[in-house]
Amino acid sequence: MVLDRINSLLKQLQFNKSEVEIYKLLLRKGELSVREIAEELQLSTRIVRERLRRLLNEGIVGRKLIERGWIGYVYYAEDPNKVVQVIKRKLMDIAGRIESFD
Repeated sequence: MVLDRINSLLKQLQFNKSEVEIYKLLLRKGELSVREIAEELQLSTRIVRERLRRLLNEGIVGRKLIERGWIGYVYYAEDPNKVVQVIKRKLMDIAGRIESFD
């Protein structure tokens, strides 16, 4: 029971392969649109949007509004040091929840 709950909490920290690939691409190439990311990684734009939503919510990527003949967003990778801090905070939160199992 306790191990199941711990596993469930730790799964929240895991990123799937496409999320990792999106972050690495943005880190390498800079600002890209959903379409550009989808083309580079050969993923559907729907999948890219879903993955970006999670990465944005987690603080792993950022976005900014731009105008390139159209108005839309481009996405960029947050600094790896910031990403480490985000993950450390999540780990501390999970550790606190594990302690409350007693």
